Amino acid sequence: MVRPGLARSSPVARPAPCRRVAVVVRASAGSKAGVKDALGQLRQGLAGKPTVDPAYLNGATYLKTIGFTNQAEVARVLDIAMNPDSLFLSYGDGRRTKNASARKLDVDADMKPVIDFLLERGVSVGDVVKIVSGHPPVLSYSVPDRLGPFWDYMTSIGVANVGAAVVGRPSLLGLDVDANLRKIVEYLQYTETPPETIVQYICKSI
Repeated sequence: MVRPGLARSSPVARPAPCRRVAVVVRASAGSKAGVKDALGQLRQGLAGKPTVDPAYLNGATYLKTIGFTNQAEVARVLDIAMNPDSLFLSYGDGRRTKNASARKLDVDADMKPVIDFLLERGVSVGDVVKIVSGHPPVLSYSVPDRLGPFWDYMTSIGVANVGAAVVGRPSLLGLDVDANLRKIVEYLQYTETPPETIVQYICKSI
């Protein structure tokens, strides 16, 4: 019997309780594409595929063999060297810039020749780490097209110890001979700046 005023309600099927699953993807704070990359890695992981880019994995392993010990520093160096949209690379005043040479690097074809070049020029292993840490884009530079000409040109203008100058200011390696370094030196020569002053300016102020 149904009491007056109360309608008989038909049974309603209630959905089975479900668990809310939260997936947290941590992206590199220094990579503009970090979230996208992390999501891509997550999808690969769910599909049963490798989640670590071999270029980064091999690069990290190699950097540790030459003296890098801090994992966060290794990640920063590799992001700048390989990611053209890296947010780690900036000027001292906060302006953003990019590593135009950034690309996926191969240890044997790209990174090792750079390290070997620096060692052959008399730079100690410890100072090589300082140079790479201070200017990570160097890992993506061509030895015959960029580093060799840079070293030769710096010597030609009177820099007695190019290695020491670069260890003191790794950002010097960001100067390309044909793109800007030669123009700077030629302007200073045109204004009759003494050679020793030009060297001092290039090595300490530019």
